[in-house]
Amino acid sequence: MAKEFSWIYISENDPDTVFDALQKQEGGRLIGQCGEWLQGEALLTRLQPDIALLDLGTGEEGLDYLARWSALFPRIRFFCTAGQARPELIVRAMRCGAGEFLLPDADDEEISRALKSVRPGVDSGRDRPARARTVCCFGVKGGMGTTTLAVNLAVAAAKNNGRRVLLIDSKLQLGNAALFLDIKPRISLLELLENLATLEVSRLDAILPGHGSGLHFIAGPENMEEAEKITAAGLGRLLELLRPEYDLIIIDCDDHFDEVTIRVLDEADLILTIAQLDLSTVYNLKRTLALFRRMGYAEEKIAVVLNRYPQRISDELQSIEGSIGRSICCRLPLQENGALLESINVGEPIILSRPRHPFSLQMAELLNHIQAEGRAKNTAAPRNSRGLLRRLTGRKE
Repeated sequence: MAKEFSWIYISENDPDTVFDALQKQEGGRLIGQCGEWLQGEALLTRLQPDIALLDLGTGEEGLDYLARWSALFPRIRFFCTAGQARPELIVRAMRCGAGEFLLPDADDEEISRALKSVRPGVDSGRDRPARARTVCCFGVKGGMGTTTLAVNLAVAAAKNNGRRVLLIDSKLQLGNAALFLDIKPRISLLELLENLATLEVSRLDAILPGHGSGLHFIAGPENMEEAEKITAAGLGRLLELLRPEYDLIIIDCDDHFDEVTIRVLDEADLILTIAQLDLSTVYNLKRTLALFRRMGYAEEKIAVVLNRYPQRISDELQSIEGSIGRSICCRLPLQENGALLESINVGEPIILSRPRHPFSLQMAELLNHIQAEGRAKNTAAPRNSRGLLRRLTGRKE
């Protein structure tokens, strides 16, 4: 028999049909409710329920509290609803930490499905917190050096910090991170997704190809035409399974916006947005940052990295930062001696072959920045709920 779950209701609105439907669920126990947002935090602290149902109303005030509470109470699963469930409100709620968004006309089947995502943790007496910090390397156009950065960053984290690190190549058609590491994958991202139902994450060490640094690696599909078989929902579910098994997940991301790329960006705790100093790239960088703002990403989720940066034009930095409206996180030096190209050709990341090289030293600084920021934040990014794409677009995930 499933263990009962406890829940509370917080909203300045009167309980509606979702409240009534949740009350009828077998095993559920309503342990408290309050009608003011200001009282909600005290109630959450005192009762520590398995689920908190929030009626967001028009959105703004409720979303602010949701974002705060999802960070303060990572064990509690937040369900949200609203009388006017606009698509943009649903998206914003997911990014603020909602585990589920239940529409006013949600039926018993929909409520039961939502509860299934909570009950495994309740039944075992513990929650499964997201542990890994997820970092996405995103170039504002092709040729920005995202794979070089992703590979060297992952290797540095695995070798120098003794952490469990996973590198995922999500460049589904033309990814080549495996060549940079000189390893031949035994299993691809597509094969993992096709076997999600039976995947034993505890056996991943034996399944995934390893690297001498201690890094684990997931490659994209071997055949380019198989890329279309990989879905945003499937990748999201895989990341959910992988997070408790690793300390850091680094994703080498495609440079165009499709459903898979957007899901990767949504899932990331930090997006390293990579550009270089030429007019067209800086223009793309400004457009990308503007899009990230429209997508609702917090400022601290984005870090701008300038690759191939000529040291002699350091005077330009201030004008660049003024142009894009934010500071530059890291400048990777321009390499004119072919050291990086040589490391790629031999399949040995430069962080290993030449640890005192300027690029390697700068990479170590970037890693320290990522880790320090992660310790300060100490929370996982809001995760998208299953079913969100279907609800917004009418398509099956």
